[in-house]
Amino acid sequence: MKIKIDIKSNAIDSLNESFAKYELGENGELKAFKFSILHLSHCIELVLKMYLQTLDENLVFRNCFRKVTKKAKEENVDLLAAFHLLEDEGFDFENLIKGHSNPSTVNVTEALSVAKCEVCTVTGGHFVDQDFENDIDWMKSLRNSIEHFEFEFTAKDVRLCIGRLVRGLDIFTDVFSLFNLEEEIGKDKYHIFEVLADEYEHTLREAKLEVQETKDAIFRGTRPKHQMFIEWNVYTCESCGNDTMIPDSDSSTGYKCTFCDNEESEDIEVDCDICGCPWPNGEMTSWVDTYAYVCPRCDNPEAW
Repeated sequence: MKIKIDIKSNAIDSLNESFAKYELGENGELKAFKFSILHLSHCIELVLKMYLQTLDENLVFRNCFRKVTKKAKEENVDLLAAFHLLEDEGFDFENLIKGHSNPSTVNVTEALSVAKCEVCTVTGGHFVDQDFENDIDWMKSLRNSIEHFEFEFTAKDVRLCIGRLVRGLDIFTDVFSLFNLEEEIGKDKYHIFEVLADEYEHTLREAKLEVQETKDAIFRGTRPKHQMFIEWNVYTCESCGNDTMIPDSDSSTGYKCTFCDNEESEDIEVDCDICGCPWPNGEMTSWVDTYAYVCPRCDNPEAW
């Protein structure tokens, strides 16, 4: 039985597989992020090739791409301009692959080098921004390490980069009218896309994951009867309103929000300089030239 999958279906299949592995990684199977990167890399490579096909269906083949590269050098123009020059001359790209049963195709870098030349006629800006290109380069480097040798990454770095790549891919497919990414995602994986495609929701989700992972790391290996002695509080951040303010040894206040990096909160407890009891710093008073932090009980003992 023969199976034939076109380039678009091939790309979407890989994207859905990437989401499936991403979800496993989020649920604690960290090695699954390795496969999420591999599948996403495959998807992006195919989408970039789909873009080339909007210019000429044969431009995805390396022989044709080399012709464009040669023209660009001869005329001292960028690759997209070189392609249009060849197109205006009526050059037959198909003739370059005749007789080749399975001609080799371009790689991610080659396909991206053409897309980078696209400029918006309204704003004058490039459609492919530097951030998207940087994330693709990071993805390529990690993919090569995974496929050819050994690799190292943090779950947080992978999660954040995958989110940025998915958002960039969503914009890319829309700008060049390749397909509607949102409509192509499988129903069982749409909830993953929905979070990744929304920068705020994805960043907030990552901040909450960092809270949980930090807490797990601190309490891991500690006997239950000793856990009560571990100082661990999660405060609502006064800046962003999320429950993402946790202990941080590098913070001037001892706490930092994992979402917005705010370090200030009147809820953070400090010890009273008189009795030594902890109170929210917003309820503390100070006595000039004597104590910096005085709790309500010591400041007005008669009221208690």
